[in-house]
Amino acid sequence: MKRCIRDFTPADYDALCAVHNRVFPDFLEDAANLARQDELREERHKHRRWVWEEGGKLLAFAEYTQSNWGYHPRKFFVDVAVDPDARRRGIGTALYDHVVTAVAEHDPIMLRGMVREDWDVSLAFARARGYVDGIRMEESGCDIAAFRPADHAAALARAEEQGIRIRSFPELEDDPARDRKLYALVQQLLADMPRTEPHQKPPFELWQRRSLESPRFLPELNLVALDGDDYVGMSNFWRDLRPGHIGTGLTGVLASHRRRGLATALKVRALSAARAAGFKVTTTWNAAENAGMLGINRRLGFTARPAQIGPPWRKGMTPPGGSLRADFERLAALDFKHLIGGHGAPLRDTAKADLQKTVEATFAS
Repeated sequence: MKRCIRDFTPADYDALCAVHNRVFPDFLEDAANLARQDELREERHKHRRWVWEEGGKLLAFAEYTQSNWGYHPRKFFVDVAVDPDARRRGIGTALYDHVVTAVAEHDPIMLRGMVREDWDVSLAFARARGYVDGIRMEESGCDIAAFRPADHAAALARAEEQGIRIRSFPELEDDPARDRKLYALVQQLLADMPRTEPHQKPPFELWQRRSLESPRFLPELNLVALDGDDYVGMSNFWRDLRPGHIGTGLTGVLASHRRRGLATALKVRALSAARAAGFKVTTTWNAAENAGMLGINRRLGFTARPAQIGPPWRKGMTPPGGSLRADFERLAALDFKHLIGGHGAPLRDTAKADLQKTVEATFAS
């Protein structure tokens, strides 16, 4: 059977997205959006992509690229993804080695990647090649259908008492400077976020095409906080390919208006609008050091990713013919509210119940 690593071509978009979606079922991608991202990449950003083909079928892909928001000419992101049914055959290693050899021509001083904490094999793969932990993102989700706007009416009232108005993108259409003002706001908020490199803003026209003209842009769910005519905060959602799901975007307030409850008010309005539009679930990621936004999300009903009992770890630690269930049940019987595990985000407030559910699901058979 013929197998090879070859350069990606536009004819591969559909097959590559099929592999991507099997590897990342919570981050669905489609050919049109991926092609659009490639088209809108800045010329200075170095990028190259390859695929692993076997018997005429695309089974994996890999690439190096550079950050849109924190560009450095000698720092790169490396991505490798292998179809779950094609793993443990050396494909990922071959592709990774191919990428590293190719990117060497640019004299990189740093390679970066992103790995979920509960993907034990992927973590071991990265660490065996010299990668160390960098910025940590915490994942949490919100049941939009269960969100009760009336429970947070005080947050909206507090904003109104300060003379702050919250308007959707379409409601601002009479402002001739709307797009430019929103661009300036977004760039300032991104510059203030925890990140590995200083933020570098793209040209306005490129940002406009990437954001306002994106098929995933949802005008009614892009909200702006105004103090007079000034844009001082925002919160938005983006279209998600999973039915009923919606992607959480950027929420932030300018430094001049922080600690006044405006971020909470923006999130309340955004979640209320998403609920009214029929969306059911959203997921967000925050830097672990961003305690302020993490706290806001928790108070509004976002919950940390459920506890994870990694299969490889469980297999290695279980005695022959035995079970670890009794050990976890003894842990779950203790009196605790929070839990920091070996994998996943720290569990806050509902850790005991989360662990009990995980134990029951893990050892149900």
